[in-house]
Amino acid sequence: MIRLSTATDVLAAIPALLGFTPVQSIVAILVGESDTDRAPRVILAARYDADTDVSTVVYQLCGIAVREQVTGALLIAVVGGPSASAALDNMAMLGDGLEAHGVRVMMSLHTAELVEGTQWVDLDTLERGAMPDPSTSAVTATMVAEGRSIETTRAAIAARYGIAAEADPRPAHDALHDQGHDFPRATITELVAVARSREIPSADLAARVGMVAAASPQLRDALLSLAHYGAAEAHAVMLLVANQLRGAARVQTLTAAGLFAYLDGRGTEAGIAFDVARETAESAPETDTGLLDLLDIAVQNGIHPDKVAQLVTVGVEVAQQLGVEFD
Repeated sequence: MIRLSTATDVLAAIPALLGFTPVQSIVAILVGESDTDRAPRVILAARYDADTDVSTVVYQLCGIAVREQVTGALLIAVVGGPSASAALDNMAMLGDGLEAHGVRVMMSLHTAELVEGTQWVDLDTLERGAMPDPSTSAVTATMVAEGRSIETTRAAIAARYGIAAEADPRPAHDALHDQGHDFPRATITELVAVARSREIPSADLAARVGMVAAASPQLRDALLSLAHYGAAEAHAVMLLVANQLRGAARVQTLTAAGLFAYLDGRGTEAGIAFDVARETAESAPETDTGLLDLLDIAVQNGIHPDKVAQLVTVGVEVAQQLGVEFD
């Protein structure tokens, strides 16, 4: 259970909650009660540009608050330099908007950066203190124990989604010619085996997965079955596949990778995957983006991952119809 009782608890937990260390940002953390023991729990941790349009943020956060029965919000401005004053005004407007919709702002904090020793201030009580080392926080320890990585910046996460060398499609076309109707089943079965064993997918497999993903929405959905054995493993493999593809195939596999990241509790990374997929789709106008649109809305509105996990169940059903076997 993540506990955020004090200002130092909150500040030290932010990099672990987001997966990276934000700068020039406003961070909003929504909290509620556990369904089992009524203990406080983090429902959402979201980062926004310091100069963001707060009216849009208020609308999104209030919708999440009502749906998830949020009991309060923590607001943190991580902004230094000349822009700090405007950012604090912006955060105050965000707090006023949340309060007007019945969401109690439990804490409003400001620090120039999330670096050990940096001074912070509680804007309500004027209490001050020094920033602890985020790497030693209990939340960070929990995330690391779960195998999560914490990057220094959001850009470092985005860098994972850069294009690698393109997989040669010719062997994949040969496999399609040889296997015919069995091509999707054979490809998905091999991909599942690679994910379960945590291996690196070959360029040949990546090209074949790309062909399946781009062939039709139904076959793309079958690839979502990859998360049946674990969202983290599915994401790791699908990202390696997507980075070797181009066009519609890259859009669809990035969409799947984003879904897997979201199911694994990494909303920031899911959003990055969807952003890159959207950029790729601009140069591939024939690409179907129905699933991408749906998942984008889910992330923006903080829909709980459990609510979109049904897509994996659908994927398993479609894959089974193709002949893929699951334990």
